[in-house]
Amino acid sequence: AAIKRQGIETIITATPVMNKDFRWDLTNTFSYLIKNPVTSLLPGVDRILLAGGSFGTRFARAFQQVNQDWGQLIGGGIARNSEGKMLIKSNGTYLADADKHWGSVIPKVNGGLSQMFHYKNWDLNINLDYQVGGKFFSLSEQWGTFSGLLDWTAATNDKGKNVRDDVSAGGGVHVVGVDAADGKTPVDMYVDAQTYYHQFYFNRVAEPFVHDLTYVKLREVSLGYQIPVRKIGISKWVQGAVVSVIARNPWLIYSAAKNFDPSEISAVQGEDGQYPGTRSVGVNIKLNF
Repeated sequence: AAIKRQGIETIITATPVMNKDFRWDLTNTFSYLIKNPVTSLLPGVDRILLAGGSFGTRFARAFQQVNQDWGQLIGGGIARNSEGKMLIKSNGTYLADADKHWGSVIPKVNGGLSQMFHYKNWDLNINLDYQVGGKFFSLSEQWGTFSGLLDWTAATNDKGKNVRDDVSAGGGVHVVGVDAADGKTPVDMYVDAQTYYHQFYFNRVAEPFVHDLTYVKLREVSLGYQIPVRKIGISKWVQGAVVSVIARNPWLIYSAAKNFDPSEISAVQGEDGQYPGTRSVGVNIKLNF
């Protein structure tokens, strides 16, 4: 395969404030992917599988496709007419589009901001990172929806009833679109929750579980104190000592996805039933002899 990649990457370092007792250092990184097309594959081949994952053949996979950006996420979508209205079958479920293209799995923008504040014997470090764009498929969401574990499978519909209640009693999921048979007759109906939420598995539709990789995250914060070993009379045994409290992944400030942290995605096509991200707080003691 041949890939032609163009982008911009910058690194800026600065010290906005510096005096006898206080210093503020910062480093900012930023990259923008202009384009990332696959220009050729094997002779006579214009698409090859890049990553599928567990049950990937049923839902969404990443492909290399000639003349499109690296890592195209392609899979089961909801079919629409020329006006973009969803096509609905007679039982109220969606007509599937087996070859839906969502775009590249690679974000357009990546960046981070690292700041260090030093005041006398104290050091405060704050690290933030972010990305914009890119797509991923969540297998955990797919199974959570199929099994009824996620909140939207027990939500209140626009009649004020639980979607799990019988349609005859005001329950069910409200579906609006056009008839799949002719692509134009309006459809406005309620579908029982099990039929509605099971359709995405049985019809191999990944669309509700495809999200942007966009996020902003406070990656790490640490506060350290340099113990004045000479003042307290222990410099004969210890040349330097620093005690720090460190918090890792303390705050996902913004995420385009509701149920999964985009910064923790481990597979090319998305998350494949992986463990969720974790936060941690610890204490670090560094001694120099």
